[in-house]
Amino acid sequence: MAARFMTFLFLFLLISVGLLHQIKAQREYIIVEKTLTDKQIKYSSGDNISYKLKGEDFFRTDHIVALNDSSIEFHYNEILYHEISQINIKGHRFTRINYQRIGTFAQIVGIGYIAVDQFNQVVVRGEEASFNQDVWIAGGLIFLGGTILKLLSPKKVKLGGKYRIRYMNLMER
Repeated sequence: MAARFMTFLFLFLLISVGLLHQIKAQREYIIVEKTLTDKQIKYSSGDNISYKLKGEDFFRTDHIVALNDSSIEFHYNEILYHEISQINIKGHRFTRINYQRIGTFAQIVGIGYIAVDQFNQVVVRGEEASFNQDVWIAGGLIFLGGTILKLLSPKKVKLGGKYRIRYMNLMER
């Protein structure tokens, strides 16, 4: 009985120490934020970030190993915050609303509306396929609206103007 308890205690302590590192890592992060708004994206150690350095024409994607108050540490290098000119936020979002998904959904609905009308006309009613101007205009406008939503949602943010990087450490007091 005592051996089981000791084994359980050892495993519990081992798992707790392993999780303690994860808890500490989650309390240190950087925020890419739009100034004077509540729009922000959080990155912590373990996340991937795609960024462009000043004077370069391409984006780099690296795995964040550690963060500190002036730089991001990756596996093979360390980049200071002020050296970063842009961050690719594709796949992330600033607000609760994902305009990329809504735009894609609207595009699918627009095309689907036209396709369902053609299916209804040919298969259900047994008529020949024809051009129904009202359906094509409505479907086209829905598709166009979705495309505009996708194009207007930001994919890359340029740091220094409206956007900035801020380091946060909740462990410090």
